[in-house]
Amino acid sequence: MLRGLDAAASGMLANQARQDALTNNLANVNTPGYKADNSTFRTFPELLLERIRDTGGGVAGLPAFPGPQQIIGKLSHGVYNQELVPNFIQGDITETGKVLDIAMTDGTLAARTVTNPDGTTKQVQPKMFFAIQKPAANGQPAETFYTRSGNWTMNAQGFLTTQEGYQVLGSNGQPVNLARFLRDPAGRPVRLSKENLQISPTGQLTIPWNPAATTQLRMVRVDDPTRNMIKEMDTTFRYTGAGAPAAYNPAVDAGVAVKQGYIERSNVDPGRTMIDIMNVVRSYESNQRVLSAYDTTLQKLNEVGKIG
Repeated sequence: MLRGLDAAASGMLANQARQDALTNNLANVNTPGYKADNSTFRTFPELLLERIRDTGGGVAGLPAFPGPQQIIGKLSHGVYNQELVPNFIQGDITETGKVLDIAMTDGTLAARTVTNPDGTTKQVQPKMFFAIQKPAANGQPAETFYTRSGNWTMNAQGFLTTQEGYQVLGSNGQPVNLARFLRDPAGRPVRLSKENLQISPTGQLTIPWNPAATTQLRMVRVDDPTRNMIKEMDTTFRYTGAGAPAAYNPAVDAGVAVKQGYIERSNVDPGRTMIDIMNVVRSYESNQRVLSAYDTTLQKLNEVGKIG
């Protein structure tokens, strides 16, 4: 009976973790570049139950059950929320008209074959990301992360940054500084606009009056993002694969394009998420009723014991 209590309690904890993930998804429905988290449930290791039969003289004071052992079946101790897996499907591309709003379309990236740790292979869908950098602070070195969020801004030092303050990196691995893009041919300051700063479909920042002065955004292709990308923040991912992710190559990554004045919206489906939340609540309540039934039974057993 106590095993049933454990199974019901584990179900409640797993549903609570899934509810937290769904709630966070719903809270980020309007966050540009956000990728919804999916909960992965897994059962605890199953136990094989056998009825032991005595082949010898039996146990002293107890009746003997001669014959071989008999398999009764398997017993599970419930489920747990193993991990949160981001859904990397591209969100809707929406026009904003802002000069520093950038969206990247995945185009027609070809599926690739990767090898699993156990030696088997599988087909995966690569995804493209912008490279950003968390500046060094409090004795910690600078760290490189990746994002699909492109609603960027410019800080007081003239660096191109994300809303969280991470610096956007160029193809040379250095933060992109917009200072030189905000000067006219005579060196006078100009306002930030799409006329003074243009971003090409391949991710090049250019000045109309000086085409030779360009900066290439650092964009990378991750062949297996589900395995190699871990969510650091709501729109920021850490790469955990071997080596470094492949640099964007227009000749290889066909159809990938950068669009200035657009953003990629969150890929959260509010309607589907609300339905999932209601299903989680019902599942939680079902486990709660099971737990309550076990508790009532134990109380009755306790009352019987007192009477005896």
